[in-house]
Amino acid sequence: MERPDPDAILARVKAEDNHRGKLKIFFGMAPGVGKTYAMLQEARQRQNEGFRVLVGVVMTHGRPETQALLEGLEQIPQKTVNYRGINLEEMDIDEILKRRPQLVLVDELAHTNAPGSRHPKRYQDVLEILSADIDVFTTLNVQHVDSRREDILAVTRVVVGETVPDTILDEASEITLVDISPQALHQRLAEGKVYVPDQARAATTNFFKTENLTALREMALRLTTAHVNRNLRSLMSAKGLSGPTRSGERILVAVGITPFSESLIRMTRRWAGMLDASWIALHVEGSASFSEEHKERLMKNLALARQLGAEIIHQVGDDLAQVIVDVANKENVTQIIVGKSVEKNWQRFLGIPTLADRLVALSGQIDVHMVRMSSADKNFPDKPKAFLSKLRPHEYGLGLLMFAIATAANLFLAPLTGYHHTGLMYLLTVVLSGSFLGRSAAFMLAALSALAWDFLFIPPQYTFGFKSSYDMGLLGMFFITALMMGFVTSKLRRQKEVEQKQRLRSESLYELTRALALSTDIAQAMRVATSQINLLCQSTSCVLMIDENEQPLFENAIGDQIEMTDNQKGLVQWVVANKKAAGRFSDTLSQQPHMYLPLMSSGQVRAVLVINLLDEKPLDLAQRTLLESFMALMTVMLEKDQLLKISREAKMREDTQNLQSALLDNLSHELKTPLTIISGYLDALVLYHQWPKDAMELLEECRLACLRLTSGVDAVLDLTKLDTGNLSPNFAWCEVKDIIAQALKQVVTQADEKRIQLDCPQGPLYVNADFYMITQSLKNIVHNALVHGPEGGEIDIHVRIMDRKIRISVIDQGEGIPKETLAKIFDKFYRGAKTKKGGLGLGLSIARRFVQLNEGDVEAENLSPKGFMVTITLPMAEKE
Repeated sequence: MERPDPDAILARVKAEDNHRGKLKIFFGMAPGVGKTYAMLQEARQRQNEGFRVLVGVVMTHGRPETQALLEGLEQIPQKTVNYRGINLEEMDIDEILKRRPQLVLVDELAHTNAPGSRHPKRYQDVLEILSADIDVFTTLNVQHVDSRREDILAVTRVVVGETVPDTILDEASEITLVDISPQALHQRLAEGKVYVPDQARAATTNFFKTENLTALREMALRLTTAHVNRNLRSLMSAKGLSGPTRSGERILVAVGITPFSESLIRMTRRWAGMLDASWIALHVEGSASFSEEHKERLMKNLALARQLGAEIIHQVGDDLAQVIVDVANKENVTQIIVGKSVEKNWQRFLGIPTLADRLVALSGQIDVHMVRMSSADKNFPDKPKAFLSKLRPHEYGLGLLMFAIATAANLFLAPLTGYHHTGLMYLLTVVLSGSFLGRSAAFMLAALSALAWDFLFIPPQYTFGFKSSYDMGLLGMFFITALMMGFVTSKLRRQKEVEQKQRLRSESLYELTRALALSTDIAQAMRVATSQINLLCQSTSCVLMIDENEQPLFENAIGDQIEMTDNQKGLVQWVVANKKAAGRFSDTLSQQPHMYLPLMSSGQVRAVLVINLLDEKPLDLAQRTLLESFMALMTVMLEKDQLLKISREAKMREDTQNLQSALLDNLSHELKTPLTIISGYLDALVLYHQWPKDAMELLEECRLACLRLTSGVDAVLDLTKLDTGNLSPNFAWCEVKDIIAQALKQVVTQADEKRIQLDCPQGPLYVNADFYMITQSLKNIVHNALVHGPEGGEIDIHVRIMDRKIRISVIDQGEGIPKETLAKIFDKFYRGAKTKKGGLGLGLSIARRFVQLNEGDVEAENLSPKGFMVTITLPMAEKE
């Protein structure tokens, strides 16, 4: 049959766009998120609304809740396709087109059809159905999108073979994201709702690792967002609108002490919501000091930003524009939002750039948005107070004192040195003043010095006139030089203050980090941390550890003794349960005198930090930022302690296992020699002597008991070799029938031969494996079926070839294994509650490990309505 070109199909579909069905994709990050379930739920709703719904193909994977949703929906029989003698079932597209329903359900869009089907891929079947003006619901995982193949490989290290072109997503009229968290998906895996237990465990440690699922989830979210944005652009274009939104944005807003910052924060949150973007609220702390009222407003602004979902960043520096751009570049920001600066007339005259002008000049590829302030914001009442708060009376007093001293010295030295040297004395005074005076005080001192030099010393004295143009130019140069030197010195002083703040914070973090690193246990580390917090916040504090039952250990508080009432203890438990801060300066019971801060690790509260502030003033931004850093270090220490506990427990388990292996190995060897001698003598007595019937029965019973004991010792020896890694397979070409015959010879008695039913294909079947290991594995499995199956019941041994693998299945007719304990039957020394007496519980454990060493696996499952099957799977090979 001729197969149409996929590109030709897509071209035809686009050409027939006016007469085609609508495609809805239920999209997810991975198998098991509930895409098929959501698709069936909406299909049932459509059917209740009067739509004729037809199930083309739906894979329930044995999930009863999904199977239940299929009831009442019309299903078409699957089409049988024969491939190399194997019958495969595929969706019958001809039957769908014949019945012409309004809606068809097609699961697993990326599926590859069996060779011989009309189309190589199922998505091509879907395109043909759509071209017949039939709507389609389908499911798709993000790893099957063709353009994401390399990203998936980089993240998961898995090569995805089945993909669909991105044009399929473009063709979809609607994409519904079926989203759950990685933790919820892990829970579904653990409950067996996605794979069988063994496969679920393997999946959790491979493809379904948390970091993989998180990356896949982000990809799914981004693809869905891109689809929504494309639809929006198409809609806006059809209506003649401009200005489409953009996805993948990251926004930064500068936050200060003004009331306008609150408006900026709210507006940025709206923009971030419309663009589906993350955003940052940045505050830059300069050397200028603020009043308590301004500090309180700043804290409110930042608290609002945090509440609305912003990431808070605090930086120190006087060059506001440069700091903003540096943070934006570091955080991959695409848009900066600032309030539009109010440009003064003198600034415009002198050409001094505003903050917005400098941001635009420095921003490069980053967009800068300047938001106009309202008239109320421009003239907010506290603005004069803000200016006055910068005027420090003591600086002006000190400046006047320095001016008086310099003038007195000049009056004494002028007759000796002349008036030129007096100007140098004033210049030296202005330069020195910049080391400890502000710019306004330095400006005042420069102006007074210029006036005094002209009035008192430059001829003609005691006037503001000049005897020559040379003196007038000299005075002008003096004033400009004094002013510039004063400003430069003052700026250097402010930079030194900023660096001093940064150095103090770095030293505090370093001291805490060093002290934590030198701490011998978690209690000592927490005591060091609380002492540093007390110095920072002027407080007393303690740490309440949380036990395995998520209960605070109030009696073992680390740090200061803080008395707490029953209500306060209940608040601590609330913090543990809700994983949120409470108490003072929080959104929960802020009237409480203490702060209750959770120290979280891996999504769980490991401890609660309780802080009792001795001062009524709230913590300023620098204190809060440093406190958060301290808490981050404390969390790291808690994680380190947890990892050390896990490591110690693992070391103890390893030492115990090594000791157990050594004891078993020694004991097994000690038993092996006498058992061999006893077995030999028993065989000789049975073979070479004539005994009465009663005596012969006793000897035979003794011989069988010796064989069972020898088998148990051999099992223990094999186990110790496996645990110590001293056993490796000796690969050779093995005929499967020889393996089965040897295993049955070792375990099946003459009385049990009639119970064994062998079903094996004709002709030679070869595996490249260790003959002894595979024989022992099969022997253990058959012995387990003979002993624990129904007495006298048949034991079926089936050999099948599937996907170039040989499967040897041993089936008994028993009641099977309880579902909750099925996964444990391969554990060492495991014995079920109803297991018959005898045996060590090692047979199946050794069997699986032997087969896994030979690149195969052993699986077990209950059969319906009864029966239990254990299957050995080995790669098939053709003997050379």
